[in-house]
Amino acid sequence: MKGDHQRERSDNKKHIELFDRIAPVYRMFYHLQVRSFSRLLRGNRNLLSVREGGNILDIGCGTGALTYCLKMMNFDVIGIDASPAMIEEARRANRHAGISFMVGDIAEGLDLESKSFDLVIGSYIAHGLSGHERIRLFEESKRLAREQILFHDFNQRRSIFLDFVEWLEGGDYFNFIYTGSQEMERIFSSVRIIEMGRFVSWYLCAP
Repeated sequence: MKGDHQRERSDNKKHIELFDRIAPVYRMFYHLQVRSFSRLLRGNRNLLSVREGGNILDIGCGTGALTYCLKMMNFDVIGIDASPAMIEEARRANRHAGISFMVGDIAEGLDLESKSFDLVIGSYIAHGLSGHERIRLFEESKRLAREQILFHDFNQRRSIFLDFVEWLEGGDYFNFIYTGSQEMERIFSSVRIIEMGRFVSWYLCAP
């Protein structure tokens, strides 16, 4: 068991280092992501239980595109990511938006008070974590959320290109798309899955 844990920590470190290296590439798609997330959020605002002015934690915020969109919808939002380089890019991209960004690894637990956020949201993070780390993500999200948890992530539809990209990133995509919803159902009191695109769904969870 100790050896397995050490291996997982090593794999997680490598995963973070990968995203540190590719952070500048992600930044290139920031404005495209902002347009996409803004359109998606405004078109599905009714699915979010958080009221205007409510506080949101964006886990795995990357360069902060989703965080920015939530801020522009008048939410009080904090972005957090395990990659220091991603956080640096997020701060640079959102330097005039008044958003707080912080480095934090969900796999190690977050030093944040329980039930301190109306909504905890994670975009394209669950599929990239190992099974053990993904459970940790779900448990921490449940601990931190007062009302709702939302995971914006892949569904079971696949393509050769998507399979190849996810294989390169070295995450747990191939397990997540088939077992992720079942894992959520074991932890959250309810899970509602809504298709948002050909390959993407919203997993709306209640603590």
